[in-house]
Amino acid sequence: MKNYIQRLKDNCSAKRFIFWWIIRASLIFAFIKGFFPAEGEAFDITDPLQVGANFLATFVWEVFMAFPKKSIFRYMPSSIQSILSVLVWCGSFGGKFLNLYYDSRWWDVALHFVGGAVCVIFGYEIVCAILRCKKSTAPMTLVLLASVGFSFLAATCWEVFEFSFDQIAGMMGGYPGDSQHWSLALALGTPKEQTLFDPIVAERWPIMDTMADIVLNTVGAVIAYFIVKAKPYRHLNATELKPIGKTEKKEAVTA
Repeated sequence: MKNYIQRLKDNCSAKRFIFWWIIRASLIFAFIKGFFPAEGEAFDITDPLQVGANFLATFVWEVFMAFPKKSIFRYMPSSIQSILSVLVWCGSFGGKFLNLYYDSRWWDVALHFVGGAVCVIFGYEIVCAILRCKKSTAPMTLVLLASVGFSFLAATCWEVFEFSFDQIAGMMGGYPGDSQHWSLALALGTPKEQTLFDPIVAERWPIMDTMADIVLNTVGAVIAYFIVKAKPYRHLNATELKPIGKTEKKEAVTA
């Protein structure tokens, strides 16, 4: 345990830990508050459950650091958790707890667009971690293909995650939740009523919302692809990874 704690300190700055725990504290508050809805509000079990599940995602890097030294996960930089924590906060605290998914026309749009782009970066970091771990190289074309593929996988898993929580709520409470934003009745009279694409008929509103999410994820991923292609910041050339320099020492893998 002592070695693990020292490993965390060696690979991440104290400022980042403080930043993570500020985000975690707000999610803990939202999780607890979700079980005590305000007067006149209906209780939705998916609210605290989804916040709680997302809260666990903010510990992903600490979990990675518990893996054996030969694991590729030990080569992941702590910066990925900072980015992931911000996205989780925007979705769980901003979107769910503050109800910005419905009170803001562009909140969900921005999250899916940025999320698609960020997941390409995550995919790029994962591939680079594999290459560092295996002391190997790979053509940038293959690295970029894997990065974009990871983004599409993450986007699909997120939609499955939302769908699953709605199903769980249906089994537990007799009425499905709205994690996937499928309910036009809840959207009526709010900015969320207008989807990215015209549903033409009301019955198509749920599928149009989900398809808009997929389209936005795709657009974000494509833009990130060209950015990483133009500036592959982890590489010296098409295949050679940059050595860990002075600015990255705190993210170096230690025993």
